[in-house]
Amino acid sequence: MQAALSHYRILEQIGAGGMGVVYRARDEHLDCDVALKVLPPGKLADEAARKRFRKEALALSKLNHPNIAVVHDFDTQDGTDFLVEELIPGLSLSEMLVSGPLPEREIVNLGSQLAEGLQAAHQQGVIHRDLKPANIRVTPDGRLKILDFGLARIVQPSSPTALTASETQAPSFAGTLPYMAPEQLLAQKVDFRSDIWAVGCVLYEMATGRPPFLGYGPALIEAILHQPAPAASKLNSKVSPGLEAIILKCLKKDPSLRYASARDVAVDLQRLKRDTESAGLPGAAGAGTTRRLEMRWRVTIALGVTVAVLTVGGYFYVHRTPKLTDKDTIVLADFDNKTGDAVFDDALKQALAVHLEQSPFLNVLSDERVKATLRLMGRQPGERLTVGVARDLCQRTGSKALLAGSIASLGSQYVVGLQAISCNTGDSLAKEQTQVAGKEEVLKAVGNAANAVRRKLGESLVSVQKYDTPLEQATTSSLEALKAYSAGWKTFAEHGDLAAIPFFKRAIELDPNFALAYSQLAIPYSNTGQTTRASEVAKRAFELRDRVSEREKYRISAYYYFFVAGDLQKAKEVYELWRQAYPRDLIPHVDLAAIYMNAGQWERALPETEEGLRIDAQNCFVWANLVAIYFALNRLEEAKAALDQEQARKLDVYILHLDRYFASFLSDDHQGMKEQVSWGEGRAEEHWLLAAESDTEAYFGRLAKAREFSRRAVDSARAVDAQETAAFWQATAALHEAECNNASAARKQAQAALTLGPGTSVKAVAALALARAGYSAEARQLAETLNREFPQNTTLQSYWLPAIWAAIELNGNTAEKAVELLGPAAAYELGQPAGFWVGMMYSPFLRGEAYLQMGKGKEAAAEFQKIIGHRGIVLNFPTGALARLGLARANMLQGETAKARAAYQDFLALWKDADPDIPILKQAKAEYAKL
Repeated sequence: MQAALSHYRILEQIGAGGMGVVYRARDEHLDCDVALKVLPPGKLADEAARKRFRKEALALSKLNHPNIAVVHDFDTQDGTDFLVEELIPGLSLSEMLVSGPLPEREIVNLGSQLAEGLQAAHQQGVIHRDLKPANIRVTPDGRLKILDFGLARIVQPSSPTALTASETQAPSFAGTLPYMAPEQLLAQKVDFRSDIWAVGCVLYEMATGRPPFLGYGPALIEAILHQPAPAASKLNSKVSPGLEAIILKCLKKDPSLRYASARDVAVDLQRLKRDTESAGLPGAAGAGTTRRLEMRWRVTIALGVTVAVLTVGGYFYVHRTPKLTDKDTIVLADFDNKTGDAVFDDALKQALAVHLEQSPFLNVLSDERVKATLRLMGRQPGERLTVGVARDLCQRTGSKALLAGSIASLGSQYVVGLQAISCNTGDSLAKEQTQVAGKEEVLKAVGNAANAVRRKLGESLVSVQKYDTPLEQATTSSLEALKAYSAGWKTFAEHGDLAAIPFFKRAIELDPNFALAYSQLAIPYSNTGQTTRASEVAKRAFELRDRVSEREKYRISAYYYFFVAGDLQKAKEVYELWRQAYPRDLIPHVDLAAIYMNAGQWERALPETEEGLRIDAQNCFVWANLVAIYFALNRLEEAKAALDQEQARKLDVYILHLDRYFASFLSDDHQGMKEQVSWGEGRAEEHWLLAAESDTEAYFGRLAKAREFSRRAVDSARAVDAQETAAFWQATAALHEAECNNASAARKQAQAALTLGPGTSVKAVAALALARAGYSAEARQLAETLNREFPQNTTLQSYWLPAIWAAIELNGNTAEKAVELLGPAAAYELGQPAGFWVGMMYSPFLRGEAYLQMGKGKEAAAEFQKIIGHRGIVLNFPTGALARLGLARANMLQGETAKARAAYQDFLALWKDADPDIPILKQAKAEYAKL
C-alpha cells in the first residue's frame, strides 16, 4: 500500500474485509483525519470488484443523512481506486454487543436512528442488502451511522412505500447469511423490505445478544426460510411485548406482511418509547424509584443466600461426604448472577474455569464433551447450564460432581459462593462463601473460594499452594475484558472461528496485557488461515507468558515454539513437560503426534494419538490424526474403520470430510470424492476440499480442471478472510504448473500467491515452484530471505530449503551438489509438512531427478519407488503420479526395457484423460514411442 493516495496520507489500517481495506488517513488539504477505503490488492485486477466499489461510491454520494456515513471523495491513482469517508469515532454495534443485550431504551433509540437512516437511503433508491451489526457504528455521544454500501443495489427513487416486484432489478445472492431475508437466500427479487428484515435481525440481536437464527450453511438457511425465530422475551425476560411485536413484524417470512417502509418501523419504535415513558416503566420517569426497588431486591436475595448457606452448611458439616479423587470428573455449571450486572454473566464461570484448570488434581469436563452430551440430551450446545441441567449432564457423562457458583450484591458489597454437589445424590460435597467490599475484589473472591473448595474436595495443600496463580494475573483485572473474552469462547464454541475473533480482539483492546486473550486469538486466526496474524498474537502471548497460570504457560510456550518459531525440538520438550505436569491434558498428546507426523515418524505418532482418544474421544483433530497415521502406514482398512467410528459420533467437521475424500482417493472411489466436495459447498471450509480436488485433477494430468478448482479454492478462502490460505492454494497451483513444465504459468501463479499473502509457507512453496520452473534467481532470493528470517524453523530448514536449493542446482546441471544439499532432508522426507494434509515427498522426488541427471538409474529407481510405495503419504499430490514417469526413465537408464515399458504404461494409464498439450505428457509419449 502506498504511503499516500492523492493528498491523503495513510496513517494506519483500521479494518479489512472482502469488500475493501480501510485506513485512517490524513487529509493534507483540510488538515483532518478521514477513513480511506481501497480494494484489497488481489481485487485491483478484478473489474467486477472495481465496478462494485464504484457503485458503493455512487450509492453513498446520493445520500446525505445524519445516520449515514458521509462520503467526501472518490478517485483513482496509479490503478488504485479509493473512497474517502468521514472517520467515525466509537464502536461498531457488534463490538457493543460483546457485553450482551442492550437496555430497551437504548434499543429503541438506536433502532429509530437505524430506520430513519435506511428510509433516507430508500427514498434515494438505494437498497443496502448487507445490514448487520458490524456495518453499524455508534459514536460516543450515541449517534448511529450506517456503513458499507458495497453490496447496495440502486433502483429508481421511490416513495416511502416499498417497491413493487416490477420495479426491482434482476435477482442475485448477496449479503451476510444470518441477516439475509428469505427472498435473498432464494435469489428472488429483492426490494426495500429485505432491508427491513435485516432491521428486525439487528433489533433482535440488540435485545438478546444473538442473531434470531443460528447454525451453519444449509441448517441456517433452512431455519431462516422455514422456522420461526425463538421469542426474544424467552432469551431476555426484559424485552417488552411492544418491542417483540415490532421485531416479529420485521421478521415475517412473506415480505408483504412486513412493514411497508423503514419510516413505519421508526414510527412504531417512537410510539413504543412514548408509551413506555408515559407508563413510567424502567428506563423512563421513575427510574430512580425502580433502582431503589432493585437494590432492595438484591439485598433481600443476598441475605437469603447467606442464611441458606449457613443453614445448609451446619447440616453438611455433621453429615460429611466422601472427597473426590484425581480420577473423578467435575462439571462446571453457569454462575447464578443475582446482581443484575451483566458484566458478571459468563465472565465468572470463565474465570473459575481458568483457576481450576491450573489444578492437576481436578478434572473439569471439556467443552467438547459438554456440547456433545447436550446434543444427545436434545438440547442446544450453547444452552445455559443451570444446576438442574448440569446435574443431568453430570450423570450422563459419569462425572462425580458439579460445581455451581453464585454472586449477589449486598449494598455496595458482593457475596460470592461456590458449592460442589454430588451428581448422584444431590448432596453437598464442599462449599465456600466470601464477601468483598466492591466489584474490583470479585475476581480475588472467586479465586479464594475456589482454593478453599479444592482443599475440601481432597486436593493437597501443597498442590493448591503451588498451582494458585491469582485470577487477576491468570486472566485480567478488567471484568469488561474478561466478559469479552468469555463471549469469545462462547461464540467460538457455538459459531466457529470467524465469529469469535472480534470478541477476543475486544478483550485485548480493553486490556492490552491480557495474555490469555492473545493466546486464544491465535487459534481462530490459525484455523482460518490468517497465519501471520496468528503468529503476531501468539508472539505477544509468549512475551506476556508470566501473566498466566503455570498450565497456560505451557500452552503458550509450546504453541510459540511449534507454530511461530517452528522449532520442533523445543516445542517437543515443552509438550513433554506439560504432559508430565498435567497427564490428563489432551493438547500435549495431539501436538506431539503432529510433531512426529511432520517428521515422518508415524509409528511414534500413533500411541500419542491413541492416548488422545482415550482422554477425549469426541475431539475431531485426534480422529483426523489417527486416520492420517493409518494412511501413512498403509493401513487403509483401519483408516476406514476409524472414519466409520467418528461418523457414528456425529463429528461432522471439514477435516474428517477431507480424510474421507482421501480414503475415497486411495480406494479409487471417484463418486465418494465428489460427495465430499459437494458436502463443502457453501461452507466456510469449502476451500480445503476444492484444493484437494485441484491436486487430484493435477495428479491425473487434467490441468485445466485443476486450474479451475484452484481458482475456486482461492476465491472460497478469500471469501472467509483466509487470505494466506488462499495464497497457499495459489502457490500450490504454481507447483502443479512447474511439474508439468509450464514454466511461465508457474511463475505467474507464484507471483500472484506472493502478492496475495506472503506468509512463510507461501514463500516456501512459491520458491520451490519458481525453482522447478527454472527461475533460479527469484527462487534463490526467496530462499535466502527465509533462511535469514527463520534459522530455527525445523520444517523450513530440514524440508523446504533443501528442496529449493536442490531444485536450483538441478537447473544448473550440478546434480551431485543437489544430492548433497538434500542430505538434511532424509530424516523428514516421509513427513507431512506444515500447511498440507499430504506428504509431497519432494526430497526423494528431487533426489531421483538428480540421479537421472547423473545417469544413475538404479539409485533413481529406488527414490521414485519410495514414493510409489508410500501412497498413503503422498496421497493425491501430483508427485505420486509423476514418480511413475521417473521410474520409467530410471529403468531405461538401467537398460530394463520391460520394466520401463510397464512404468510408462502405468503413468500413461493414469494420464489417459490428461490435457494433450501438457509438455511433460508430450515428452513421456515421445519416450514411450521409442520403446
